[in-house]
Amino acid sequence: MKIAFIIIVIHFIADFIFQDEKWAVGKSKNVGDLLKHTTTYSCLWLLPMMFLFPTNYVLNSVLFVAITFLAHTITDYFTSKITSKLYAQGKFGSPIPNLGFFSMIGFDQVLHYGQLLLTFHLLSTTV
Repeated sequence: MKIAFIIIVIHFIADFIFQDEKWAVGKSKNVGDLLKHTTTYSCLWLLPMMFLFPTNYVLNSVLFVAITFLAHTITDYFTSKITSKLYAQGKFGSPIPNLGFFSMIGFDQVLHYGQLLLTFHLLSTTV
């Protein structure tokens, strides 16, 4: 449970605090902005992972960063296009079921949490 909380906090810092506004706005239309964001995001995981993995910490940390880079890039590629379209249409929310802009951002975050926790678990138990 403690590790899950740490992973969520690191994700918040890496995905929001270290995301330039230009990248956040541009990643839905510009692959360069997307890659700047996902590269920065993924690299920020390297050092914390070296302290969180109980064994094979260097290999596991590098694998974690590589898997996270790929997964985060794919996820943001699609979700940023959807959120950008919803934002442009002014669809911030909707009657229940609410499938607007903010719900899509929440869905994006759930995908990231799932990937991070699953990757950490699998690498901790298999490598």
